[in-house]
Amino acid sequence: MNTETKLIELLMPILGIPTPDQITPQSALVKDLGAESIDFVEILYAIETELGVKIKIQEIAMTEYSSQGEMQDGKITAEIAAKLNQDFKTERFKEGQTVKELFESFTVRDLATVIERKKNSQ
Repeated sequence: MNTETKLIELLMPILGIPTPDQITPQSALVKDLGAESIDFVEILYAIETELGVKIKIQEIAMTEYSSQGEMQDGKITAEIAAKLNQDFKTERFKEGQTVKELFESFTVRDLATVIERKKNSQ
């Protein structure tokens, strides 16, 4: 079973989603699945206990990326967007997005990527 599938199984009871087909790897945790701040505490705990990977909220909130380069008027630069797209193997991050927008669009696949990265560095 791959990381995305395991993650979907962990998310279902936390987010009150009855069937796994209602969650896709492209589902945004906040925008699409309705995750709230208290849910992230449970999600991170479940990942640590079930998958053996400790993740900090900053890794999901995308704040560590915003601290890597100068933000302009509270929005990410082209350099930060390029780094995000490279790290998450996507093209959806764009210059001018806010950290809040990044967090709200953080997907199941993005979280699986963070988990895999952590597993590989242990």
